[in-house]
Amino acid sequence: MESITLLKRSDDQQEGTVTSYKLFQCRRGRITKTGEPISHDMTSDHRASWHIPRVELDRVGVNYINAADRIVDYRGRYWQPESTTPIEIKIFENQLTIPCLRIDPPNNQPTGGI
Repeated sequence: MESITLLKRSDDQQEGTVTSYKLFQCRRGRITKTGEPISHDMTSDHRASWHIPRVELDRVGVNYINAADRIVDYRGRYWQPESTTPIEIKIFENQLTIPCLRIDPPNNQPTGGI
């Protein structure tokens, strides 16, 4: 389990506003890598699923996750859901499973390996 930062983009007229939320007790699923190397340990198709407890989203007042949002893990890696990937709501609506693509900003150089 780890703490993550959810970067949530607002909707409609306030879509330029991004709010940062700290979420606890989240879990990253298996990382998969295919494609060409891009930078350090990142490839062109670097993916992971995030498992986020619904109670954590309720605690910070987030009702949903969409493709405009980003997750930042404890190593500083950025992950983003893709618009074509379904977000699953599991375990009696108590957990969201969010498949993500790694999208580190160009100057972000996380330390350590996987």
